[in-house]
Amino acid sequence: MSAPLRTAPTRRASIARRMASGAGAYGYAQAVSIGTQLVALPVFLHQWDMATYGYWLALTALPFYLSMADAGISTASCNRMIGLITQGQKARAAGVFQSAVAFLLSVSLLALLAVGSALLLLPDTTLQAPQWKAVLMLLSLSVVLSLFCSLAEVVYKATGGYAAGTYLVTTGRLVEWAGGLAGLVLTQTFIGVASSALLARLAYTVLSIGLSQRRTDFLRWGVARASWADVRQTAAPGALFFSISMTNALSLQGFTLLVAATLGPAATAVFNTYRTVARVVVQVTNALSNPLWPELTALKGQQDDRAFWKLYRRAKHLGLLIAAAGALLVYLVAPWLLEVWTHGQIPFTATSMALFLLYAAVCSATQVPRVVLMSINRHAGLAAQSLVAAVVSLVVAWLIWRSAGMTGVVAAMVLGEAMVWLTATRAVRRLHRQHRLQDPPATGVAA
Repeated sequence: MSAPLRTAPTRRASIARRMASGAGAYGYAQAVSIGTQLVALPVFLHQWDMATYGYWLALTALPFYLSMADAGISTASCNRMIGLITQGQKARAAGVFQSAVAFLLSVSLLALLAVGSALLLLPDTTLQAPQWKAVLMLLSLSVVLSLFCSLAEVVYKATGGYAAGTYLVTTGRLVEWAGGLAGLVLTQTFIGVASSALLARLAYTVLSIGLSQRRTDFLRWGVARASWADVRQTAAPGALFFSISMTNALSLQGFTLLVAATLGPAATAVFNTYRTVARVVVQVTNALSNPLWPELTALKGQQDDRAFWKLYRRAKHLGLLIAAAGALLVYLVAPWLLEVWTHGQIPFTATSMALFLLYAAVCSATQVPRVVLMSINRHAGLAAQSLVAAVVSLVVAWLIWRSAGMTGVVAAMVLGEAMVWLTATRAVRRLHRQHRLQDPPATGVAA
């Protein structure tokens, strides 16, 4: 009689420990993200002027789209592997993993061939940057290598090591950033930064694959167990993850390119700096929502819907609190931060910062319901409508930038994020209603 009474609290404590560990790992990820940006901006502005730095930001935004080359297969495979391992089907999970490896190898080669061919065909005068073709090719290679680091992370996430996987992939970003910064200091050239970053990323990719090999005795790198049937089965949810990745690319890199094309390189540096400051709020919220993902997937695999929705409700309330409090705190410290960080080169404007933080707060409020849908592969509607929202916001920004300037661009970003928030929250409410209809609460029994 006593053992069952201890089971639920023990499981809740285990989930809480894993989420706390995951939050700590994601806190490390955000510290690296924020720290590298805090250090990089003044270093870049010390070596280059504002326009040159803005041009570099635009160049780095272009190869970012290659990060979607795996078409969401890695993320969808991770969800499948978690479910299979939870059910004790390790051999099937190994087959799914090797299918993902084979798919990623194939699409990476095709993507690099496409980029190389396009660069050969384009005239040298297409962009006004020194050695821009070689720079874009080097940056593209770095992005493709990062995909294999992310696949190494999948091994950890699928086997309950979310925190370790996050540390692994985050350290990879830190190593690549350090390599690029070394190239900047030594050469002050685009090609020097791109080359040094690539060498650092290559070395770390080899290391991360080796470390993931030691994680388990059944998830092995290779293609011997790869199956086209596994790829097909993962393709549908993978396509939805791809759509969400495309949405993120349009929302982040798309707006960077839009500002560069319309308001100029110097304005791009200002835009990216303000957005970086505001998105600290989103990054803190993600420290909660990202560790939530594997826990929700595991609970769904165990068919424990009551625990699933209880965990969601708690995370949603905490996420909203973080979004509101975080936006207010960042607004209060932003004047001092910009003055110290940019050495006064980028001044504080109250209206602009308030708009950027409104965008960040709405984006933060979306994170928990978004993760709920993605963790159980029920994000079809979210994927499609998020992509529509990203396109709509970019079109609106393009239409009003002449009259409204950067304020209009940021207002369009707020519109896009509000559309995504509405879609995600409505979808989660529908799922919750379905659960309550299928499993009404018991009467007369303590919850």
